[in-house]
Amino acid sequence: MDDSLIILNIGYALTFIALAIREVLWLRSTLTAAQISLFYYHFFFANNNSAAFWTAIFIIVNGYNIIKIILERRPKIIPHEIRDLYDYIFHNLTTREFLYFWNMGNIKSVTNDYLIRSGENQNNLLLVLSGKVFVEVNQTPIAALERGAFIAEISFLTGEPASADVKAVDELIFISWKSERLKNLEHDNPAFWMKLQHALSEDLIKKVKPEAKKESQIDN
Repeated sequence: MDDSLIILNIGYALTFIALAIREVLWLRSTLTAAQISLFYYHFFFANNNSAAFWTAIFIIVNGYNIIKIILERRPKIIPHEIRDLYDYIFHNLTTREFLYFWNMGNIKSVTNDYLIRSGENQNNLLLVLSGKVFVEVNQTPIAALERGAFIAEISFLTGEPASADVKAVDELIFISWKSERLKNLEHDNPAFWMKLQHALSEDLIKKVKPEAKKESQIDN
């Protein structure tokens, strides 16, 4: 088998292999390698300039997309002031996903006021950045939430009204996300939506465990 047939068969073999690859970066890389082999064959051996031209176009387009994918996958630098929140709560997100999610929210503040009233439908998901809030039932505090704690995540997940009041103590700074916008991600970006639900579920578990431990100690 002469060199031209070897190069041609390498091109077709790589194209065949690419059909079995699901990961988009490796798929494009394999197809590009295949087209480089075919370009070499058409241009240097077959003298088919038309075929060489179109394989060259294919190589350029795929090369551009490969570079784009690599740049998109590079880790983003998370600002120092919110790095702890990423490490503690959102570690299952990529840095790019986290910053995308973070920029969807609005940072707000309130002083000695109620953020949530029992029985009200909640239109926002909240996360404490600084300060403290008390969760109250019948004006009796049952829990205190500080930096890194979600507020109203149960209402967000279930769509039901709040079951308790939430009151800020002194100045509270928090970030707020529109529930409707976040829930659109369930259809627009299901993988991201699942990661967000996981983060919220972990937050609930962290809140429930201490309470369950207290009740167990009381019973004993």
